[in-house]
Amino acid sequence: MKVPWRSKKAISDAASWLRVQYQASTSLPVSPPVPVEDIIERGLGLKLGFTDLRKKLKLGDVLGATYVKDKSIWVDQSLADDQNEGRLCFTFAHEAGHWVLHREFIDQACRKGDNGAYIFCRLSHAKKPVEWQADYFASCLLMPEKEVKQAFTEVFGSEPLILYNEKSCFDGPICFDPCAQNWPLIATAVKAAGGFHNVSKQAMIIRLQDLGLVQNETRVRLTWKECFALV
Repeated sequence: MKVPWRSKKAISDAASWLRVQYQASTSLPVSPPVPVEDIIERGLGLKLGFTDLRKKLKLGDVLGATYVKDKSIWVDQSLADDQNEGRLCFTFAHEAGHWVLHREFIDQACRKGDNGAYIFCRLSHAKKPVEWQADYFASCLLMPEKEVKQAFTEVFGSEPLILYNEKSCFDGPICFDPCAQNWPLIATAVKAAGGFHNVSKQAMIIRLQDLGLVQNETRVRLTWKECFALV
């Protein structure tokens, strides 16, 4: 499905709008860990559930689907079975992104199913613009810029963390060397400081780089699985 180009700021603003609307309607504060399931159900008024999407849609790599007519979001049962909270919550947030950003286009361009027009998300489509936009929305929703920067500052100070070395020069029980090899420790420290308990390490390190808080100056890529539901 083709969608209009959107800037990162526009997508971030859309995620902020959803949090504000949810807070206004429920009188509940929205702070990490962001209650993405409740935001979908109470904030957006959508049904949220699990089903065997891979069997239903006959696709081996489908993770989630958003149905417009039914006002529902369904996530593949496999994500509930593996009990990976970060992966699951990112998928929830990703589908919420489709609802907020793309539902007006789904009726126009998506295939028809028993429940009306829908969009489904596959691992093999992760790099398509429509999926990248939903990915970025999920990142902004689960990891708001203000809260991420506050957590980062608490742990590492106000200056960006620049990774000059690929591997650690030392390994001690008190501190660790900020290098490409130790990106999981960097992400874990920020997650703990900010209360981002329903966010994966991979999602956090991507967010830190996007905000310019971690700058990788090595030739080594900070590796993770290349799929929108990050583990």
